[in-house]
Amino acid sequence: METRVIVADNARARIFASHSVINRLQETEGFVHPEAHLSNRDLVGDSSGKSVDQRGSLDPATSAKEQEAQNFAKMLARHLRDMHNQQHFEQLILIAPPRFLGMLRKELPKPLAQLVTRAIDKDLTTASTGEIIDYIKS
Repeated sequence: METRVIVADNARARIFASHSVINRLQETEGFVHPEAHLSNRDLVGDSSGKSVDQRGSLDPATSAKEQEAQNFAKMLARHLRDMHNQQHFEQLILIAPPRFLGMLRKELPKPLAQLVTRAIDKDLTTASTGEIIDYIKS
């Protein structure tokens, strides 16, 4: 059974393929989202980043960095959907820091979300393949 392991954060994603038991991972794709490293000021220009609600109070709007992380999660979810439509895998393992993991899970279409066999809330984007395998098995 083909499994894809997605190791991601708001700035980088690594996609690995594995057959049946997770003893060996082969990195098949990588994505970099350079906007994640920009400051809010660079992302929005001279916008204040706040909005006034109907009661007149200032509520912080979604920050530009947060919006970029959501955009990256959407892009990854679309890519995974396309891969699944081409029958590249039957199972998914998601590994990401808690906040980004939640964003990514929210963006997965229901049929794809049902293929998630494990979700690990840890940032392993810079970990070696061996470390990722050890973490999945523990």
